[in-house]
Amino acid sequence: MRKSEDKAAVIVVGGSGGMSERYREVVEARGLELRHFENRVPNGTRRILGKVAAVIVMVGMVSHSLRDQAKSIVPDDAPVVYLKSASVSALRQAVASLEAPPSSAAPRRA
Repeated sequence: MRKSEDKAAVIVVGGSGGMSERYREVVEARGLELRHFENRVPNGTRRILGKVAAVIVMVGMVSHSLRDQAKSIVPDDAPVVYLKSASVSALRQAVASLEAPPSSAAPRRA
C-alpha cells in the first residue's frame, strides 16, 4: 500500500475477505480508494493512509480488537458508519450517503 495523494480512502473494517474486490468496485465507482481490513491492521498503516473519507464498520463480521486497531489509525474527525450487514448493497448505500446533502435540504411535499 502506498499513500494516495489525490484520493480519499474509505476504510472498511470487518466484512468478508472474499468480497474485497466487490467492495473495491463500489468505493472506486465514487472516486474513492478502498482500504479493507478483515483480520488486522498492518503495522505502519497510519503513515501511508492519507486522507480518510469515512470508516465503515461491518458490525456482524468484526472483532473488537480489529475495530479498536482501525479507530487508532484514523483521524478523530473521520465519519464512522456502522453497518449491520456486510453486503455489497449495504456498502453501496453507505458510500452514497457520504456524498448526499443533508435531509433538511431536500424539498418537502405538501
